Amino acid sequence: MQENSELNESPAEPNIGSTIESPIEPIQSQVRSRQFELVYVYAADVDYAADLAQVLRLFHYEVNCFSDLEEFRAAILIRAPAAVVLDIDSEQGQRAKAAMAVRVITTFPAIYVSAKDNFDDRLVAVREGAEGYFIKPVDIQALSARIDEKIAKNTVRSYRILVVDDDEFFLSFFDAVLSSAGMHVMPLIDPTQILESIKTFKPELILTDLHMPQCSGIEMAKLIRQNNHYLDIPIVFLSSETEMEKQIGALENGADDFLTKPIDPEKLISSIAARAERYRNLRKQI
Repeated sequence: MQENSELNESPAEPNIGSTIESPIEPIQSQVRSRQFELVYVYAADVDYAADLAQVLRLFHYEVNCFSDLEEFRAAILIRAPAAVVLDIDSEQGQRAKAAMAVRVITTFPAIYVSAKDNFDDRLVAVREGAEGYFIKPVDIQALSARIDEKIAKNTVRSYRILVVDDDEFFLSFFDAVLSSAGMHVMPLIDPTQILESIKTFKPELILTDLHMPQCSGIEMAKLIRQNNHYLDIPIVFLSSETEMEKQIGALENGADDFLTKPIDPEKLISSIAARAERYRNLRKQI
């Protein structure tokens, strides 16, 4: 990668050098209305990461740039981005790429940036699940269009999940995990408010603890199923209960699935997403 040798005096224009293509037309006239989606940029070269981040901000993204892999991984766990752009032309970039392959939160797209333009590297990117492969100097308008396309696709899958648990710790944990995956979560600590919450929030899935003092999960499921309008809303039970007989009993009383605490975040996300997607598709057919 060539190093940038000239600095622009105006702070409003980033030093795009030879690795980032400057938009030819005024950017403001091309940017659609956007709510500053969060994008993470990772590059071992600090200056390149900053330059790329600065140009992307002109397209109305909220952009955070990283050159430290551990900081990058920690940031994803704290607040998952809408998309990630990775410069893979370094040993650190390759490690970042490997980290993306085993990440817990998999809902956001990873887009590669590289100076290498050959079949083998592009095939590797496809097999690794990359949602884009851009050659340096990067066409920023094309990169922005790809980011928008992938964000729009994920936005469609922003399921509405109602989480019911009388334990504040677990309620906060499930809220954080599902929200980080792009889902809209309504936490509910009082199960007696379930009917009002369903009416106002219109959930596409209800995730509830099995054992609660005021109203058990089974009792709540039966109560929900009394209303014909709520017969098809997926209800997933959460519990530390490991006895198969009790799990089956719960499923026979209105639940659609049973997840055991503690649960791996990735398994939680995939299980909830699959059920919610099935419900959404079913509703489209009605």
